[in-house]
Amino acid sequence: MHRRRNHLKPNFVGIAGGVLAFISLLPFLPWWTMTLSAAGSSIDLSLYLYRATAMGITVPGLVSWYCWVALALVVVGGILGIVGSVTKYGKKLISGGASLALLSIIIFAVGLLLELSQLATTPILGTTIKGVSLFSSGSITVGEVTLNFTTYLSYGFWLALVSAIVMFAALKTHPKEEIVAPPPIAQPQPIPQPPP
Repeated sequence: MHRRRNHLKPNFVGIAGGVLAFISLLPFLPWWTMTLSAAGSSIDLSLYLYRATAMGITVPGLVSWYCWVALALVVVGGILGIVGSVTKYGKKLISGGASLALLSIIIFAVGLLLELSQLATTPILGTTIKGVSLFSSGSITVGEVTLNFTTYLSYGFWLALVSAIVMFAALKTHPKEEIVAPPPIAQPQPIPQPPP
């Protein structure tokens, strides 16, 4: 029996997982958001893997190392998920892509959490900011102004997690090896005897 991998049939679940990884990077899908409100008005501070914005305007200098590492992992993970879905080395590549997508959200969450924990010890505008985390709410007093805040991991983060889950699921749907019977061996024909 001969084994032949069916590598011509794409794994659409794996392709979807890879595409979701890239969608998580779109400029309208932040990975973390902080909403500040006071006197009936509010401001959204959003963190993406490649920029930070306040009310949609880019704020320079707020993107840290963990954002760039997560960005690289998401991009490579998405590429591996897509390429693995259309090649004969599929399962290993898809597995690697899913692992990198999962690692990207872990690095982002841990890096951001470490950075936010420094706010409690580093004064900003003369005050320290306590209680800010990945998911949190509270208030900050700056001078005579009290700002209420709410923070949460946002759409891009969760979409990257879904991407990793979909790529792991693609391992179950990946085309399996087909067992193909060898071509039949031609039986030798008897040599006709000459007539007497």
